[in-house]
Amino acid sequence: MAPLCFNQNAARTAQQLVVFVTRKDLWRSRAKANLDMIRQMYPEKPKDQQSRRERVIKAYYSKLIPNVYFDLFGLYGWLKYIMVLITGLFRPIYREVRAKDMRVVVHKTCGLAAQNFMISMAAIGYDTCPMEGSDTWRVKRLLDLPRGAEINMIVSWGIRKPEGVYGERFRIPFDEIYRRMGQ
Repeated sequence: MAPLCFNQNAARTAQQLVVFVTRKDLWRSRAKANLDMIRQMYPEKPKDQQSRRERVIKAYYSKLIPNVYFDLFGLYGWLKYIMVLITGLFRPIYREVRAKDMRVVVHKTCGLAAQNFMISMAAIGYDTCPMEGSDTWRVKRLLDLPRGAEINMIVSWGIRKPEGVYGERFRIPFDEIYRRMGQ
C-alpha cells in the first residue's frame, strides 16, 4: 500500500493503514435497514397514536432519504434543485439535493467517521495520520472494492517515534484557525 500512497513516510512507517470508503450506492439498503430497526422500536399503529418523534423518524427514512438520494441521469436532481431554490426564498431548507451534492455529503460523513476513529485511537495511546494523497484507483483494485465505492482517505496508525517522522510535531497556531463569533 505504501507505494500507492506515494511512499509518504506516514504510510511507509505505519504499523497499520485503514482505508475509509464511501458507498453512496448503498443508500437504499442502508435506509431500509434503519427503517426496519425503527419499525422494531416503534411497532405499527394508527397515525393519531404515534408520537411526533415516531412519525418524523419514519418519514425521514421512508420519504426524505429516498427523495434526496434518488436521481435519474441528473435530471431529477436539477428539478429538486430548482424546487429548493424557490422554497429557499421563503424559508430555510436543505439544499444539497443533486447527485454531486450527495457525493460531498457522503464524503463529509465518512470524514467524520475517520475523525472519530483517529480520536478513539489517540484515547488508547496510538497516533494517526490522515492521508488523502494516494492513487485511489489502484487502492480500489488492490482491495477489490466495487465500482460504487470511493476512497475517502487512508489513515495510518501506530506508535509515534519520539523524534517524529520529519522532526518536532507542527501545528498551525490556534488563533489563525479559530474565529469567535458573537458573545
